[in-house]
Amino acid sequence: MIGLDFPIKPEWIHDVHTLWQPRQPVSDLVQAALTQTMQELGGEKTRRNSLTVILRYFVKTEGSGQSRATADHDVWVAYSRHYSARTLAPAYLAHVISHNEVAQQATRFITQRHAPGDPVTSSALRRHIISQFGERKVVINASNAFLRTLLYFGVLEDGDKLGAYRFRGRLAVPREVFPLAVWTLWQRQLSPQIGLEEFRTDPALAFLSAEQLASHWQAYQPQLWVLEERIEGRRATLKYADAAGFEQALLQLVSDK
Repeated sequence: MIGLDFPIKPEWIHDVHTLWQPRQPVSDLVQAALTQTMQELGGEKTRRNSLTVILRYFVKTEGSGQSRATADHDVWVAYSRHYSARTLAPAYLAHVISHNEVAQQATRFITQRHAPGDPVTSSALRRHIISQFGERKVVINASNAFLRTLLYFGVLEDGDKLGAYRFRGRLAVPREVFPLAVWTLWQRQLSPQIGLEEFRTDPALAFLSAEQLASHWQAYQPQLWVLEERIEGRRATLKYADAAGFEQALLQLVSDK
């Protein structure tokens, strides 16, 4: 559950990727980001807190301590350099939710109880999250940070008082970034076979519009996967069962644009 202690914006993620260089000391990337992005945040400590979250989820690193550096290649960086922050926002959000327990539980709470246009309160969500994970500071911080993150991504909008929001709506998924949503769920499940119905109902995708998912699956067959009709329902079998193979396919896909 630790890992989403502070809110993030898609534009901040995109800015960090713009500053990224291969084999770059992480300390250099941090210093560049602190001076060139997130300037609307009050002070360096606040910017550093949100930057830590971005680095955790969206920058691939190698090594540890003072020798920690970025990798030679990074899928998120490659896509950020081809598409805008708003185009990538659905994939960014799916990735955060997919890899954070509090975000998954908060997503279920909001989407199962609220429809677009409904009010959402931080107090109600906080009570639910505490009931699931206990009343600890890290849990409360993650709950609050996730609501602000949803606000920054455009899923929520501010309500008429502090701690009040309104469910604005789900994010449309551009075809170009749909493979990233598949990739992020694959990283969690580590299975080359994905049931299309299970994929559609996964909490990581709950804030994404499902209207065009069927056509997006079709668009990348057989380049990335093969669609099959089974007794238990439709499924996609990925062509790449290992992380390196799938990452290379995504890098090749975006480099061809």
